[in-house]
Amino acid sequence: GPKHVATALLPLALIAACADGPRMPSAPAEPSAALIAAAADEGTGVLHVPRDFSTIQAAVDAASPGDIILVAAGTYTEKVVITTSDLRLRAREGAVLDGAGLTGAGIHVRGTTAQPVAGVEVQGFEVKNFEQGIVVEQAAGARIRRNEVHHNVARNPQMAFIAHGIELRATRDSEISQNFVHHNGTAGIQVRLGSTRNVVRANRAHENGTRRMATWEGVGIFVTGPTNDNEILENEILRNHGWGILVARPAGTGPLTGTVIAQNRIHENARAGIAIMGPPSGNLIRQNNATGNSRAGFTLAPCYPFDLFDELPVDNVWERNQGTSNF
Repeated sequence: GPKHVATALLPLALIAACADGPRMPSAPAEPSAALIAAAADEGTGVLHVPRDFSTIQAAVDAASPGDIILVAAGTYTEKVVITTSDLRLRAREGAVLDGAGLTGAGIHVRGTTAQPVAGVEVQGFEVKNFEQGIVVEQAAGARIRRNEVHHNVARNPQMAFIAHGIELRATRDSEISQNFVHHNGTAGIQVRLGSTRNVVRANRAHENGTRRMATWEGVGIFVTGPTNDNEILENEILRNHGWGILVARPAGTGPLTGTVIAQNRIHENARAGIAIMGPPSGNLIRQNNATGNSRAGFTLAPCYPFDLFDELPVDNVWERNQGTSNF
């Protein structure tokens, strides 16, 4: 179809932010003495790693709902599985979870269909060198905040599609915010398997898709169905080896609708800045700056060199976005 530039302007502050270069991740907020004192007053346990427990998993296994687990600076070569609700897993600056030589996910918050894990928080970690960084599965009310998740790449090239930085699976009413996800094998952040009413806000997704460069199928933030009513807001998505934001529904699956994509900064990605494919319908894409994408240097079907792409028929609402489009 004809190519055009969306001319409606974004707020000046947002446009100015788009011109800025990549920013270094801010240091994770350390738990304050007041927080620890308040937890003690409420009878909430505060478990320290490695002072009280030599490993993070040992502290998680010993914790009760409502407890805070504080992880000191240092490198921890282990995988962590959380199946208890209302745990707050918080790292001090310099706490690194390193998966060198390990398979699977670095941190896996895991419930069941009958009993989802609720209210888990993971904050302040550097998670690297696993096959997947942080996975939240069959959960509700999770908060994944201010982590740096990078260089998580599947060991087996045939399983490259699993290598995500942060992933929600069958999870609802949760938040992924202020994380820095970069150089992961396939996607920076992925939301899938019926996840609903989640918010992905103010993250930076840079240079993901490092294992998919042959086909340029990496992605900064990926929403796949049937996964409805999620919000992708105020993220910075730069130089991914594929799409910036991709909303796509596999053939034969249920609808993918109600996604709100707003006020994101999306630049220099190999394929489209925002692509809606499948075709999902009833999604709102509003006030994004998605200029300067499709940088692969050659045409890639079916998503030809546009900043904004919607597979026909266009059944989604596009308002006040910046970038070239196919509609």
